[in-house]
Amino acid sequence: MKFSLTVEQSLMNSILLLCRAASGIETGGILIGHYSDELNNAIVTNISAPPGDSKRQRASFDRGVKGLQSWLNRLWSHQRNYYLGEWHYHPFSNPSASPRDIDQLRRFSETDVLCCPEPVMLIIGGDPSDLWNVRAYVSPKHKPFEEMRSLGNFPRKKIL
Repeated sequence: MKFSLTVEQSLMNSILLLCRAASGIETGGILIGHYSDELNNAIVTNISAPPGDSKRQRASFDRGVKGLQSWLNRLWSHQRNYYLGEWHYHPFSNPSASPRDIDQLRRFSETDVLCCPEPVMLIIGGDPSDLWNVRAYVSPKHKPFEEMRSLGNFPRKKIL
């Protein structure tokens, strides 16, 4: 089954602002939303900034959890939106999933705590102030990790 991901430009702009603010350090957060009626398209309706207890370094990002559960509970009760997966930034690099990214998403698909058997990962690479690239991946439970789609490079004027 092929999966796709829909992210509105305004949400991509919000992610890019967070990437710019990271100043060359990896950053990230979670993707919130819902699935299409056919259950093959994850539709992102909200993103989080990196929680305050996240650990950010030049070449790694460990997302924290501070404040996320109460926020997720509010989004579920008011909008019926829920956790879809993760987003993170590879500063001035390509948006390819690393072995660590692949392993993390596989583990997330297999845990019952997240209630997300097909978590997605959106990775932003390049320069968020100029030319950047994004790739999306999915890890269906007990199935191979796969790329959802590549959205290509976007010049600065498209994200302002």
